[in-house]
Amino acid sequence: MAKSALPPVFVAVDGGSGNIALRFNDDAGNVVTRISPSLVRRGLLQQGTQESSSTWKTREGELYSVVNDATSIELENTCDTIYQISAANRVLVIDALVKAGLGGRDVVVADTLPADQFYGDNGINHARIEAKKASLKEPITSYTGSVKAPRVVYSAIYPEAVTAFVSATVLPDGSDNPAFEGVKRCMIVDLGRFTCDIAIVSGELDILNRVTTEHGIQVMIKRLHQLLQEHEKELGLTEAKELSMSSLDGFIERGYIGSQAKAREALRKDIRPLVQQAAKELADQIKNDVRQLHRNMNDIDMLLFVGGGANWLGGKLDYVPDYSKEWHDYTYIPDEPQYSVVRGVHMLMEAEAESLTAEAASAMGNHAILTTQEG
Repeated sequence: MAKSALPPVFVAVDGGSGNIALRFNDDAGNVVTRISPSLVRRGLLQQGTQESSSTWKTREGELYSVVNDATSIELENTCDTIYQISAANRVLVIDALVKAGLGGRDVVVADTLPADQFYGDNGINHARIEAKKASLKEPITSYTGSVKAPRVVYSAIYPEAVTAFVSATVLPDGSDNPAFEGVKRCMIVDLGRFTCDIAIVSGELDILNRVTTEHGIQVMIKRLHQLLQEHEKELGLTEAKELSMSSLDGFIERGYIGSQAKAREALRKDIRPLVQQAAKELADQIKNDVRQLHRNMNDIDMLLFVGGGANWLGGKLDYVPDYSKEWHDYTYIPDEPQYSVVRGVHMLMEAEAESLTAEAASAMGNHAILTTQEG
């Protein structure tokens, strides 16, 4: 792939099992933040009468297509631990970069690994980190040729728990967050679409313990789907089983099933009690996971709750309580918790810009000073 005439763009990535989040400074210095679902399938995909521009070909000739919606039968399993170093993950990241306007550009990517993959039983899992770096740099090409993939000239990897902590301790104006004053030991619960990462971090950013479970927000969605079927008659629903899983997100956000038109308000089906039940059941599962990781919470100064799931279980829905308060007596949820990890990655990239610039220049085969955008 030919080198771009423009300087590399430094892009922070949170390539999770549920979503791909990006954060970077564009050529004008503006911060760009984007998020897209981690939905990818093998094979071709058509858009109308044409092949999709989101179909990608690997070096081995395998085809993967990024989709906006699909059945679980069609999708690659992003919960499998191998996903983080797979072609499917690489395709999702590259496709997200293209859709963010970075097609054909040279990019320096900083991505993440769950804490239980970044660290092994004997310290940092260097083999896993290097495998992740190599995977991100492996080139892929557009099947249709209608778009150009960016060229990943260098990649860095950070642990998710550390990045979430770094992000939360600094306010948007750059000042220290007073909520973290005196916090020496913090438990982080990162609730994503399909997984829940729990880690204990010291004030020096050491990971003291960690675990990843499959108790992601999808557990709550599936449980709600079951409850809607069980209460189908009393709600006046028909064929509740046929409700698509993707539609449930909107129902949960609104608290009802039915038209959003004001004129049809009287026909809406109130599902708030069922959403609360599904949320409480997931919260109880996470509470058990927290207890399995750390029996006595008296030596934990704070519980930091992040990830997209914090918007639903953290009291940000006006009719669902903040269930994290049942996990610890001092909890903190930042604004837009779904961006906490990627914001932390971006902050670490900027703090290490000089060394990353030198490493990227070396990887590109020259030692000229590369221009980066300050954010």
